[in-house]
Amino acid sequence: MVFRRYSHGGLLRAITGNLYLFGARSFQELALTEEIRSCGIPTIPSIGAIHHRIFFPFYQAYFLSLEVPRAMDLIQYFQEMVAPPSRKNLSLKRKTIRSAGLLIRQFHQAGFFHGDLQLKNILIAGDQLLLIDFDRSYRKPALSIQERMNNLLRLNRSVEKWKRLELPITRTDRWRFFLAYTGGDKKIRGAMKRALRTYWLRFLFYRFGWKLQKIVGS
Repeated sequence: MVFRRYSHGGLLRAITGNLYLFGARSFQELALTEEIRSCGIPTIPSIGAIHHRIFFPFYQAYFLSLEVPRAMDLIQYFQEMVAPPSRKNLSLKRKTIRSAGLLIRQFHQAGFFHGDLQLKNILIAGDQLLLIDFDRSYRKPALSIQERMNNLLRLNRSVEKWKRLELPITRTDRWRFFLAYTGGDKKIRGAMKRALRTYWLRFLFYRFGWKLQKIVGS
């Protein structure tokens, strides 16, 4: 069993830690996770949620799920499973990247938006990919193009962050993912090209935030 405690990310972590104000995040995530599973989207089986009041109006939240044997996130996978370089490992890497693109497309086409789409929230177990951690996620009848782009750019920021730590992901790998995701949809391809024109400027602010977070956390 996996027992996950909710905690703030970024600079808020140093200020508020794992305390939350009002709401019921763990129960909301539990309900959404079951909805995602009912749509046939691979994720880990959930067990329950805990809402622990500390003192009004603050609380701590926990999410319980089953552990998937021998599962690893994509950060661990790219660090461990694609080395040493070989034709077989390269083929497995490309297959995994294409599968990730297809999984995110299925997720978005079902109307789901992931609140924190990053490499650590995509697991691989055997030859199956699983999406996890749906805190702050939601579902609509249909996601807008902008919402889909926001999710994809969030994932790309995760890739950029880990590339700086020598994660072996290339520009070609990212295009392979995107081509699997679009499935030939010219509207999505055009939206991504437009988004990337201004992405570099936004990315400068994220790099500054990573450095500041490292200083505060050290």
